[in-house]
Parts: sequence; structure tokens; C-alpha cells
Amino acid sequence: MIAAFDCDGTLIRGDATRRFLLLLRGPIGLGLDLCTLAPQLLAWRLGRCSTAQLKEAVLNRALQAAPLLRRKAALRQLPAILVAQLRPQAVDRLRWHQQHGHRCLIVSASPEPLLAPLACHLGVELIATGCTDLLQVGPSSPLRLTTPNCKGPEKLHFLERHLGDLPPPEQLEAYGDSRGDRELLLASARPHWRSFGSVAVAYSSPKTGRWLLPLSALALLLAGLSGVLFMGPEARADLARSGSSLFRWLPVLYGVVALSNVGRYWRWRLLLGRLEIGRPSWPDLLGWFRGFALTATPAKLGELSRVQLLHEQLGYPRLPLVHVFVAERCADVTAVALLLLVLTPAQVLGQLPNATTPLLLCLALLALIAALLASRPSRRRWLQTLWQHWRHHLPSGALARATPPAALISVLVWANEALVLWLLVWLLAPAPITIPVAIAIYLLSGTAGMASSLPGGIGVNEGATVLLLAQQGVPAAVALPIAVLRRVITLWSMVALAAVVGAIPLMAQAQLRRDS
Repeated sequence: MIAAFDCDGTLIRGDATRRFLLLLRGPIGLGLDLCTLAPQLLAWRLGRCSTAQLKEAVLNRALQAAPLLRRKAALRQLPAILVAQLRPQAVDRLRWHQQHGHRCLIVSASPEPLLAPLACHLGVELIATGCTDLLQVGPSSPLRLTTPNCKGPEKLHFLERHLGDLPPPEQLEAYGDSRGDRELLLASARPHWRSFGSVAVAYSSPKTGRWLLPLSALALLLAGLSGVLFMGPEARADLARSGSSLFRWLPVLYGVVALSNVGRYWRWRLLLGRLEIGRPSWPDLLGWFRGFALTATPAKLGELSRVQLLHEQLGYPRLPLVHVFVAERCADVTAVALLLLVLTPAQVLGQLPNATTPLLLCLALLALIAALLASRPSRRRWLQTLWQHWRHHLPSGALARATPPAALISVLVWANEALVLWLLVWLLAPAPITIPVAIAIYLLSGTAGMASSLPGGIGVNEGATVLLLAQQGVPAAVALPIAVLRRVITLWSMVALAAVVGAIPLMAQAQLRRDS
């Protein structure tokens, strides 16, 4: 009996080649490498470049950019990382085959030097893509694949050459998780498609779930910008004129937003530091920032995506990261409540004429209706379930002691971000408003948008901003462009940037997983 295991995604979590590249270059360096290889990526996507050629190009770019000591260190560290990423069920199944005297092999598209220590650790034979010495790569001696890429039909060819003859289907038990394992699984009478039990599971076409994050972020971004399409000609012309006059002020406006994000990252590191998780670094910063790709979700639940990203890339434990997420939301709610209690009655509500009360009530009613429509029919049961699910993540111990200072940072962050609204009104409106009023309007409109349960509070947030600015003497023709520009600067452009930053490593993973 022959037991053939795929490695990437089957025996181990993730991709061995991707982890090697990250050890060599880090997330930023790898992202820059892929940017320089954009022509090859495009050619590969169009079918003008083979996967083997693309793999050579990516590995050459990373190896030539890394010094020799870095390469040696990466090759020395990689085996321990791969062993730590072994799936327990896969190892148990492998040991079961070994106990029954079956011949066990790893059949993988990853380069053979990367997997040889892992195969030795498991005590199995290795069939993988051959390549030249990774330590000898240079401008005059580029890396070359010495064999075809061990993927798809080539896996059967590799297996046949290694064994001398292809075993009959009833004597081959195959394990795989991707399209590259399809032919190997179909050649077996006992395939195990993403399973390690005693019962055979036939191959089925995999879903493209790895693209869910960037596609969701793109959908949210398009939803945020779609409001411009429904503007009237006059409003669209006002928005164009506003954008033209604001062009030279964009560095200042985005500087304010960047300062707010620095505060949020400071809060993040404060909470993680109390739990002794990680340290400030570029990989930590990028992993944190990628969570903003889905920040325009109700209660910012989309930011939980950074939990899985940081767990996979930096090994952060999942559960404490969820605790930190809840602590961040508690700090945000506390900060917004304090600012609203201090500023709203004096700066906004006290200045509103009685005639606007019905309008405010209508706005609140619309937000309530939207929240009810977004909820399940049995809203009480849904809230109880939500409480039972999240109550275990409430801050306690060191995290609870860190939450009050985190709330203070949140106060500074929210107040600083409201300066974008104040600057826009100061630049575009005939009558500027005070900074406390700007903070109050910013928070009231954000609260209304959050209550709507719509993505990013689209529509409700902008409508509340226009209404409240109108009560401060800002004409509606000016208030609408201000509301849209403020949202683009503070939210949707950040969503777009985070989606791009998050999509770069996902593209690398996708192109390399095609070889798995």
C-alpha cells in the first residue's frame, strides 16, 4: 500500500514556500518584490507564463535580495516552523500508515530543499520540485528548477518515476487539499480530500474563500462611493469644486487621519503589551492595519479578520486577540459616550431650534428601522445569544487594568479625527464651526450610522452630518460635499488602502498555493 500525502495545506497549515519567503524578506519586502514582478504576475494570469517560470522569478527575486546569512538563518528556522504547523490529524493518519507497514511519501510542488528536513522528521520519502542550491543564487547564477513543477498531472509522473511504476488505484491512498492534487486523488481508489479519517472522501472543486477578505473590502468600498452616482448635477458639481480646492490640503487632512491611526496602534500595543503578546514591529503593524479592510462592518466585527491573519503570520494566540478586540470596542464606546455627554448638550442640541426636533426624531426612527431590519426576527433571542457568546471575552485582569488608559487614548483619537470635519467646514463653508461642535457632529453622525447596522453607516451617517451642519448655518449644497469628502478621507480611503495591503500577501499565497 502506498500512502501519498500532499504537504502544503494538507500535512501542514499554510504553504512552506510562502513561509520561507516571509522569513527571507518579511511581509513588506515580499510585497515590494511582488510589485516589481507585476509584469510576470500579469503574464502568468493571462497564461503567457507557466507556474514554474513564475516560481523561479519569485524565488530568484527574494533570494537575490536577501544576504547569505539571512538565507542560512531562514533555512535553519524553517524546519521548526513547519513542524509546528503540522496538522495533528494528518500526523496521526501518517503514523497509522507507518504502523501498518505502508510506504509513505510526501508529494509536493514546494522546492525539495525546503521540505527535506520535514520529511526526515516524519520518516517518509520525499517527492518534490527539484531546484539548484538556494545558497548559491546570485546575479550570475540564478535559481533554476531542475525538474518540472510537481503539481497536477506532474504529481503522477513524479510518483511513477519514483516508484518505477504507477501503483493500481486500490493500492494508492492519496491525501490532498487543492486543485493541484486533483489528478493524484482521482488516481486513488481511496482519496482523502481534506480529510484524514478511515472513510474515503472524493475530490470536489474547492471554493475560493481566500479571496473573501479583499472582495468584501472592495464591496464595502464600492458601497461607500456609490452615493456619488445618485447625486444631482449641482451636488456633483459642488463635490468636484470642493475636491479641486482641497487638493493642496490633502496632506494635512490625511496627516490628521494618520495621527489618529497612530493613536489606535498605540492603543493596540498597550492592550497586547499587558498580555505580553508580540512587540512593535513592521509585521505587527501591517497585520494590525489589514484589519481596517473590513472596518466598515457593523460594530467593526470585520476587524476580527486580523485575529486569523496575525495568528497565521506571527503565531499570536487567537483567544487573547479576541479579548483585545472586545477591549478596544469597550474603550471606543466609553470614549464616545464621554465625549457625547460633555459636548453634545452644550454644543449642538442646545442650539437647535424647535422646528428641527421632528427631523431628528425621523432620523432616529430611520436608524431604528434599519437596525431592526438588519436583525433576526427574534431580536431578543439574538441579543441573548450574542451576550452569551461574547461575555467570556470581556476584559479582566491585566487587560481590564489597561482598558481605562485605552479609553483615554480613544478620546484623543476620536477628537483628533473630528478635526477632519472641522477643517473641511473651515475650508469650504461660509461660516466655520468651532472644534467642540465639529467633534459633537462627528460623533452624533457616527452613532446614527452605527445604529443603522448598515455597512459603514452608509447614507445614515452622511444624512446626519448634513442635517447637523445645516443647523450650524452650513448650506446643504456645501454640507453634502463636506459629508461625502469627510467619509472618503476618514473611512473609505483607509478601507481601500487596507484592502490593497491585505491583498498583496494573499496574491502571493494564491499564486504559490497553485503549486501545492
